[in-house]
Amino acid sequence: MISVRCLGHIQTSVGSGEVSLEGPELEASEIVERLRTMSGKEDPGFTKFNTLVMVESGEAFVTASMRRVVKDGEKVVLIPFSHGG
Repeated sequence: MISVRCLGHIQTSVGSGEVSLEGPELEASEIVERLRTMSGKEDPGFTKFNTLVMVESGEAFVTASMRRVVKDGEKVVLIPFSHGG
């Protein structure tokens, strides 16, 4: 299980501040796409191009720029660029 913490309008779109996703491993971009689907909106306002992913190890990246695999047991935080601090 991969634990995902959602901030800003991602939390609003998904309807929850924390989500658990099944899978032994998922690409970070797939995590973003799964949450977009969960929102139920055609355009939830976040994409792999405008979402910063932070992994519990301190690594941070934009999913569109890196094919990072997140493994079972890891925790990530999704932060929209428009978070506002």
